[in-house]
Amino acid sequence: MESKILHEFEYITRDGKEAYLALFNDSLKLHISPEVYVYDLEGRPVFIYYNNVLYERGLSNEFVAKKWTSFTPPKRYLARVKDIGLKKRVVEYAHMRIKEVLSLSPPSEFTPILRKILYMNFDRLDEEGRRFYQIYKPISILPPDQYLALVLQPVEGCPYNKCSFCTFYRDRKFRFKTIDEFRKHVKYVINFVGKGILMRRKIFLADANALVTPMNMLKKYISIIYEYIPNIYISGLYSFMDYFTVRKDLDDFKWLRGMGLKMVYIGLETGDESLLKILNKPGPPEKAVEAVNLLKKAGIDVGVIVLIGAGGKKYFDRHVDNTIKILNEMYLDDRDIIYFSKLKVSESSEYYKISSKYGLGYLSDDEMEDQIRRIKDGLRHSRKPIQAIYDIDEFIY
Repeated sequence: MESKILHEFEYITRDGKEAYLALFNDSLKLHISPEVYVYDLEGRPVFIYYNNVLYERGLSNEFVAKKWTSFTPPKRYLARVKDIGLKKRVVEYAHMRIKEVLSLSPPSEFTPILRKILYMNFDRLDEEGRRFYQIYKPISILPPDQYLALVLQPVEGCPYNKCSFCTFYRDRKFRFKTIDEFRKHVKYVINFVGKGILMRRKIFLADANALVTPMNMLKKYISIIYEYIPNIYISGLYSFMDYFTVRKDLDDFKWLRGMGLKMVYIGLETGDESLLKILNKPGPPEKAVEAVNLLKKAGIDVGVIVLIGAGGKKYFDRHVDNTIKILNEMYLDDRDIIYFSKLKVSESSEYYKISSKYGLGYLSDDEMEDQIRRIKDGLRHSRKPIQAIYDIDEFIY
């Protein structure tokens, strides 16, 4: 089901600006240049423009603030909003804009959703955020193109959970939900999201590696999803996967493709085997090539994640050269994505201790940009994959 406009309304705001309001089959959007407001059909804000900053709100009621500070070179301000007072002001400012629209007597088709938006005041949004954590384990990370997916958690945690640079899943043990648990989870999520599901047509199977699930159990999980969510609302299934614990063959992946699995995201991190040891990630990297090429043979697209800055200055050249080599061995095309994720080091991580002990050093932002440029320049795929930045700091759900 594609997003399409159902109704439109143009007007002039009290401060003399041209405004455009559009009701889609999955959302409501208001544009008062340069302000942009987007709501799901339950009246929840998704994007709010306030004081020259774009605020994104997640279902958890977390907010992240984004603002471009330079376009040449591209740089932006990015921060998770901790100030409850600021969150409240952002929501109230947007409500002021919505009240203004209502006062101008827009077409009646807009009235129910506009009133819903006003009903979802900050206190109700805050209460909804608390409810979120009764339904979900913390959703630690998603790929950037999945931020508006509907996340379902058949699996909790990470089956490996030993990478030296990663702290995303240290707070939980790895486990598969029972079939009954997952059924209840899906029902709770659908009830919680309501009509907001129309904005979230991609289904992301979380946590870190749902595809490690044995096939007989994975088939039951997927069957439950389609039992409760009509196929018309699902544009595809997506998941993270590693290349060293998943034991599935071509027939398994072909079956999953037939059931809607469209893209799988794999953390390559680096093509350098010695650097993989520092990252405490099993190798050799050629196993990642085998996994990616098997997925492509099954008709499943791939997102490959490269960890920019890994190994610091000591490993700069080896990281670049060997990562280029491994990426070029993958059967990637223009349906795939290569993500460049800049290393963010937590002082509680093993990587921090290793880096300090062996003096690996850290790359400046300019050096990281240079590393990205060098890897891009070395790629030789005939149908060029999409290439994008993966900034873990901007993630909320």
